Amino acid sequence: MKIKRGILIGLVLYFASLIINVILTITSKINLGQSQSISTTYWVIIIVTTVILTGLASIWYFNKANRNAKEGLKLGITFVIVGFIIDLLFFLTQSGGIQVMKEYYTNLSIYLVLILVVATCIFIGSRNNTHGRHSVKNPKMKSKSRKNKK
Repeated sequence: MKIKRGILIGLVLYFASLIINVILTITSKINLGQSQSISTTYWVIIIVTTVILTGLASIWYFNKANRNAKEGLKLGITFVIVGFIIDLLFFLTQSGGIQVMKEYYTNLSIYLVLILVVATCIFIGSRNNTHGRHSVKNPKMKSKSRKNKK
């Protein structure tokens, strides 16, 4: 795994998710201090945006890395660890941050999001890039098809 690339893309993923989640939180007037009272609709939107952003980040990573499920698993775990470290740094610098972090991480929906991050990375990693600049065409198949056309 290209760990430095994975960490950097993980940082971009985290902050892109943060910006979208802040906009969503402000527009829907959600109080994150009471994570147990967050609506199901809010979590569904968060989950969908997380899967989309993780998919895009994974495609970006695998654009210059070997694609397979094992690399996807490593990338997903990297994304989760990067996110947790940033959360830890952020919450520990806020007054009452430890309590907010405890509430945040006691909500089962966050674990669903984390599982989906890893699963999305595994899925994207396991897909072969069948088109674009990385595709390899079988020259024998081409020559056979040309013969059949004549």
